[in-house]
Amino acid sequence: MSPDPGTTVLALRAVAEHVRRTPYAEAIRSAHEAVGYRTLWERSAQVAARLAQLGAAPGTAVGVHLGRSADLVVTLVGLLRSGCVAVPLDVAYPPERLRFMCADADVELVVGHRGPLSRLGGFTTVATDKEVGYATAGPARPVPDPAPAFEAPEVAGDDTAYIVYTSGSTGRPKGVRYSHRNLANLVAWQAGASGCGPGDRTLQFAPASFDVVYQEVLTTLGEGGTVVCCDEDERLDPQLLWDLVERERVNRLFVPFVVIQSLALFADAITPQRHPLREILTSGEQVQCTAAIRAMFTRLPDCRLVNQWGTTETHVATWYELPADVAGWVDLPSIGRPITGTGVRICDPAGRPVPDGEVGELWITGAAVGPGYVGLPERTARSYRTDPLDPAVPAYRSGDLGRVTPDGLIEFLGREDTQVKVRGFRIELGEIESVLATDPSVAQAVVVVAGSAADDRYLRAFLVPKSAPEDTSAWTAGLLADLRDRLPAHMVPVRADVVGSLPRTPSGKVDRLTLATEGAA
Repeated sequence: MSPDPGTTVLALRAVAEHVRRTPYAEAIRSAHEAVGYRTLWERSAQVAARLAQLGAAPGTAVGVHLGRSADLVVTLVGLLRSGCVAVPLDVAYPPERLRFMCADADVELVVGHRGPLSRLGGFTTVATDKEVGYATAGPARPVPDPAPAFEAPEVAGDDTAYIVYTSGSTGRPKGVRYSHRNLANLVAWQAGASGCGPGDRTLQFAPASFDVVYQEVLTTLGEGGTVVCCDEDERLDPQLLWDLVERERVNRLFVPFVVIQSLALFADAITPQRHPLREILTSGEQVQCTAAIRAMFTRLPDCRLVNQWGTTETHVATWYELPADVAGWVDLPSIGRPITGTGVRICDPAGRPVPDGEVGELWITGAAVGPGYVGLPERTARSYRTDPLDPAVPAYRSGDLGRVTPDGLIEFLGREDTQVKVRGFRIELGEIESVLATDPSVAQAVVVVAGSAADDRYLRAFLVPKSAPEDTSAWTAGLLADLRDRLPAHMVPVRADVVGSLPRTPSGKVDRLTLATEGAA
């Protein structure tokens, strides 16, 4: 089978070209199998054909209930080719949340590994292809084998490619739509900006429910590289992750900042020869250039740290590659400049751009802005706007604060809702965390706002020590005393707690809500 070089799926055109030119090059590597580009294309066509046989047409929402595996990569490509809308259903999510997502996105067909599919409830497996099952809502009906040959539909740039769910401020998860045109712009920019290319190997670290999975998979396949799958133990254990990087010769990582912090704690023995990383890209949290992270990149002189910023609604909007000379890094690096086809406006509360140097809300404009939320027209109307300087260009109000520095870069100043007020002073929590992390005895530091009532809110620090202190109370008291010497009094946490590790969300970020609520007990 050869690919159709005229495929209408924008984000897959480069992939199809590699299928044609290097059909036997390795596209996917997992602990269980290696998949070449031609086999990837054939298996993804089988997925698309099976979906069509089960009644899924372009625009149909299809759940994806797969863990990190070659099957996940194949299915994501197959869904794009089918024109169906992928709705990732994280295998780690509780069944109640998964059922809400299926109902909200109108999912009546789910692709998943046969074991996890049984957790969904209300779905019946009607067909299987090896380890992958296809489950439909309602009663089972006979499905003949094999599925008919795949016939590629017309897929337009404005069609929705996927829906991912993000936490909502009201407690109701929000389904965020992203179009094929949005995705193609992201992937083309990332491939052009990256130092990786044909034959290079990228770790597939993100869960299916996190939009970064598309950035990992499609960028790598579009470059002619190999997607390397990891298991959950390797994802959560920094030493096992280093071992995987060495064993599989991984060249690129897309990981949350907390993972970089963890890797830095186990980086004493790394070398460029054994660990051939060339890029570590991070997004979603404020980067803090601690001594441990600087030391890690000093040991890997050919590896670059890239700070990306954006939202689920826009994916990546800006990027900044830190200098090769680690000595020139600042503690809190910039989020850089917009990616191709995208702009960022710094606006006042009325949506008017402010002069360079003034603080305002970051409005993302252009090709990165997706179509809006699922079933939330009022929320979409509030957040998805038009460019203040060009009404023909879409924009998204990020809720993040920033300003343009004299060198033309964007300085990230936190979210409006994390710039808390304590005793009348506005505070950015990342600044406090950055100062705490400079102490050589601190492995990780997170500061949250505890207390529910407005007049009862206070700052609370959670600290992971590099080694267990002999006297925990004396250690935390010393750190708070040092903060008092370096920060204004209103920025010093009232309390500091020592923890063995920080809780994480399914996407790998620090779970600040858990710390602020359950940690307050």
